Amino acid sequence: MTAQGEPDKERGDANNSNTTEPDIKTVSFKKKVAIVLRQNALILATMGGIVLGISLGMGLRELDMSDQALMWLGLPGELFLRCLKATVVPLVVCMVITCTATLDPKSNGKIAVVATLGFFLTQVLGTLIAVVMFYIFKPDPGKLSDGNESFDTNLNTQDVIADLLRNIFPDNVVGAAISQSVSVYTRKEAQQLVSNGTSNSTVTMVTMERSIGKSDGMNILGLITVCAAIGIAANKILSMESEFLRFFKQFQDVIFVIIHWLFWTTPIGVMSLIAQAIASVDDIGAVFRSLGLLVGAVVAGLAIHLFIILPGILFILTRKNPYVLILRCVRPFFIAFAATATSVAMPDMMTSADRSGINHKVSSFVIPLSVTLHADGSALYIASSVLFLAQSSGLGVEVGDVVITCILTSVLSLAIPPVPSSSIVTLVIVLTSLNYPLQGVALLFAVEWILDRCRSGVNAVSHVMVAAYTNAICSVEKKTEYCQEVVVTSGQTEKTEAKENGELVEKL
Repeated sequence: MTAQGEPDKERGDANNSNTTEPDIKTVSFKKKVAIVLRQNALILATMGGIVLGISLGMGLRELDMSDQALMWLGLPGELFLRCLKATVVPLVVCMVITCTATLDPKSNGKIAVVATLGFFLTQVLGTLIAVVMFYIFKPDPGKLSDGNESFDTNLNTQDVIADLLRNIFPDNVVGAAISQSVSVYTRKEAQQLVSNGTSNSTVTMVTMERSIGKSDGMNILGLITVCAAIGIAANKILSMESEFLRFFKQFQDVIFVIIHWLFWTTPIGVMSLIAQAIASVDDIGAVFRSLGLLVGAVVAGLAIHLFIILPGILFILTRKNPYVLILRCVRPFFIAFAATATSVAMPDMMTSADRSGINHKVSSFVIPLSVTLHADGSALYIASSVLFLAQSSGLGVEVGDVVITCILTSVLSLAIPPVPSSSIVTLVIVLTSLNYPLQGVALLFAVEWILDRCRSGVNAVSHVMVAAYTNAICSVEKKTEYCQEVVVTSGQTEKTEAKENGELVEKL
């Protein structure tokens, strides 16, 4: 009787809603515009913040602001980033434990393998696009051969791979939340007496001693390893109704509420960060004149990768319009663009994945892992910079050099060192491996402020894309229904229905 009564009740509710709510087709144009504006208010406000930030930064450049004034200009953005970063560790811990506890070990292994292959494939495609852009925007030989500045690092390929393995298996779980392991070289000087038979002299011998140090920053990869092990172990001995798993699930819900509050500060934070970045550049025109071809090649390559390659793969796997997902990733793109880091955009990426119908269990595991291992935008930038610097230094770029550059960049992008200007450091490692001179690398810092933002935004969208690839290949999307957005015009409320485990998520 109950089974028969429920459909009748649903039909009755539907009839009542039809009598109390106007048909969307009969709503006036002004009301339709108001509905669209209300639905996309935060995105439009964020885009407005970007425009205001660019305008404010260009205007304040003429005032030759002091360092203290620039600090106060960027302080709202800095506070915004600090608040977002504070939510990353608890969010990763809760999501990874809950999602691995609800999946069987075989599914966890399959998802991890598919996601890792997706990381490597998209990074290889990014380097191939960089090669194509190099031959299209090929610079004049010897253009930068007279540079006197250089950038050096003692890190090599072995150090990068070793640091990656050390961070996968942290020795301190609490320390993994605040620091990462990194190889450090210390300069050692020793006096040595040298005799040539007739006289003695003292010679200073300089050696570089390698040690394992710590770098400030979250070791997300180590946290994922530890939390995945905890989740798999909990799956073996505990039920989903246990207090242990319920705690992490409820803690995750609380973090999402806090993140929702922070979302409404995004326009101010983005405006502050962009205004500070532009106001601190001395001569934008000179920067783009000296490295304009490189900037053009990288930006064009990132655009091709974002709007053609990544959607093309998703369309092949799902046979659905991939640009719907890209539109839902606008906010993660702009937050990563402003922050020059994809980790602070992780909550937005999770929201975009949920709205796109990606199984929450897949996105909760793949996106944190992708933030750590996946950097296809950075791979494109590194490969482009290596080839451009080699050509501009007067060296001929052979086919063999191009192949080696693609291989090294694709591999090293999985283990970019956790140090400032990490892509620059990885770039130096690739140049050293190819025996290319390092003159001219320091010039890249002049355009780092814009290229770093562009590749960070592309990386954020790509993280969600790889989660969608994994979701499609593992066929877990059949177990959940895609999101359906219902706009209630009379109640001024937007409800997003996402059916997963019978839950109804309401977004006010």
